[in-house]
Amino acid sequence: MSDEQNIAGCKSTRFALLWMNLAAEPLISLYTLLPFILRKDLGASLFQVSLFITLRPVLSVFSFYWSAYTKRRLISNLVSASFLAYLPFLFFPWVDNFWFLLLASGMYQLFSKAAIPPLIEVLKRNIPKKPREHVFSLYYILSFVESGLLGLIFGGMLDAHVLNWKMLFFFSALLGLSTLALFSRICVPELPLRLDAPFTIHPWKESFRLIRERADFAHFQGAFMFGGSALMLMAPALSTFYADTLFLSYTNITTARFIFMAIGVAVSSFVWKKGLSTIPLLKLTLWVLIGFGLFPLALLLAQIDLGFLYLAFFIYGVAQAGSHLIWNLSGTLFAQESDSSPYTRVNILMLGLRGAVMPLAGGLLCDLIGAIPMLIFGMGICLFGAHYLFRKARLISIY
Repeated sequence: MSDEQNIAGCKSTRFALLWMNLAAEPLISLYTLLPFILRKDLGASLFQVSLFITLRPVLSVFSFYWSAYTKRRLISNLVSASFLAYLPFLFFPWVDNFWFLLLASGMYQLFSKAAIPPLIEVLKRNIPKKPREHVFSLYYILSFVESGLLGLIFGGMLDAHVLNWKMLFFFSALLGLSTLALFSRICVPELPLRLDAPFTIHPWKESFRLIRERADFAHFQGAFMFGGSALMLMAPALSTFYADTLFLSYTNITTARFIFMAIGVAVSSFVWKKGLSTIPLLKLTLWVLIGFGLFPLALLLAQIDLGFLYLAFFIYGVAQAGSHLIWNLSGTLFAQESDSSPYTRVNILMLGLRGAVMPLAGGLLCDLIGAIPMLIFGMGICLFGAHYLFRKARLISIY
């Protein structure tokens, strides 16, 4: 491709990514309310709600097959996966059934995750490293702030019965589908054959081969396994801790979640972005684990003073901003000049594997030992993971 075509491709990709982030947020905000909607409006049983929550991360295990077998058709892969993710929500106004909502949720989780590897590879090929990291951080901030505001707005609208939740999903899905027209027009340069197809084996074997042959990548996955598992283990205990120990009001939790966490994301995203250019990836990931470890510590201190609740969510926002940036762009850093999709698929696979076990295990342990011991346990896992990574990061760098 000529320089003019490269510049045009970079601009069109940046605009498509911006619109994708903004247009996806209404549905994402509504989606976080679905467990409550299932219980309140559809009368779903506790078993059904638990099934809904459990199936979401499990489906990530299967989503990596999508790009594994269509990896040479990046744009069609991305567009078709995104279309299938949004499609079921267009039928919400005419379907009033828990099992259809479960199907829609499953398709959304499956195909939205399946769209990540081709999306990251498109960004890698069309946007140079520094601008790519800059726009990814900036657009994440914008979408996160938008999501927080929409969450508050939608919650108020649903409480006031201003608009039916089914129609909100319908129009949000239509808005999300508008991004497909932008991405379908993007041209992506082809990689040389020797770089574009280094792996031609089964995706599971391909994933374990990467972990086995790349020690730095294996330690990176180990770090996220520690941090992600700790957060999933603590998740069932958090709602109990908020309601039964801290006795929080809706105002308390929405202020913490949508204001202080958003501030943490906003003030730290560009620091994390700069860190990607100057600090080895494993050392940068270490600080993410420390942040996630400090989150439950601050929550425990909120029993003394509620101000620590807001500090906890600020810390979580800082750590989440780093986690989001590193997790999504790690494939481009490990792959360097080759195809990043296999690395991104491993990220998704590991997310699904821990999601299949940790939330259920966290719920059982919370019933046995209580919410406060679970927060202490989760904090210990994160800090142990940071110690593990500190030892490895002194020896290994991907730069």
